[in-house]
Amino acid sequence: MAYRLRIILVLIVALAVTVPALAVAKKAAQAEAPAPEETGPISVLDDIAQGWTSGDPDLILRHFGANKVVIMFDGNGQGGPYSKDQGYYLFKDLFKATVTKKFVFVQVRNGNDGTASTFAIADRRYQRKDDGRQIKDKVYVSLHPELSEGGRWVIDEIKSIR
Repeated sequence: MAYRLRIILVLIVALAVTVPALAVAKKAAQAEAPAPEETGPISVLDDIAQGWTSGDPDLILRHFGANKVVIMFDGNGQGGPYSKDQGYYLFKDLFKATVTKKFVFVQVRNGNDGTASTFAIADRRYQRKDDGRQIKDKVYVSLHPELSEGGRWVIDEIKSIR
């Protein structure tokens, strides 16, 4: 009888130690697991805004798709289609020459059926590093779901016009 009580006592102690440890391990595994990535157009626009305000081209470029993206800054007509690698240097040079003071999407138009393109307009205010001038313009961004990438929303075009 005493032997059975010892075994039961050992099992209770082991259970008391194991259950909280399992709960902690489960919470740690959940914390380490990456959150499911947002794939809608709004999350892409959020990344673009954050990338522009922080001067981080990677946040923008990660939403380039298989096709080239039409990029034109300052409405100067010197834009064109750029690959992701070309876009990196374009944005890197832009962020090196300017400091973004404000970048906020003020209008977003989604397609009706969820598969059409999305169009957004941002108000941007930036300062040129060479002469300190502050400039205001609008940045137009169009997106579409790329079927070859599982419906991932990608950038079609980025244009800024004063």
